Amino acid sequence: MTDDAGATAEPGIDEGAAPFDEAEWQRIEDEETYARRRTSTIEAGRRKGGVAGAAMAGAMLAIQEIYEGPEKDEIVAVSESPDEPGDIDKDGILITVGDLDVESKPPDA
Repeated sequence: MTDDAGATAEPGIDEGAAPFDEAEWQRIEDEETYARRRTSTIEAGRRKGGVAGAAMAGAMLAIQEIYEGPEKDEIVAVSESPDEPGDIDKDGILITVGDLDVESKPPDA
């Protein structure tokens, strides 16, 4: 195909569509890797045990998904402090937990 300027355009590619962002691209690659791993597991079961081996491998993958549940996103805890962090190797540390004070002196003191 050629456009008005004479350049060739690839069929099936929408030039007006927005490109994938990096996170979306990584998600698609992760899904493809997961699908290949599942397929190779079922194929290994088929080689070792025939149709029954493939069925058992598929059943084990299904049980694994049920047991582990959906994939969870990692939660990153962020804490802010109004002052600069101290150097515990030089100053030691003092922490109060409830009514209990816990103190650690510097290693060379």
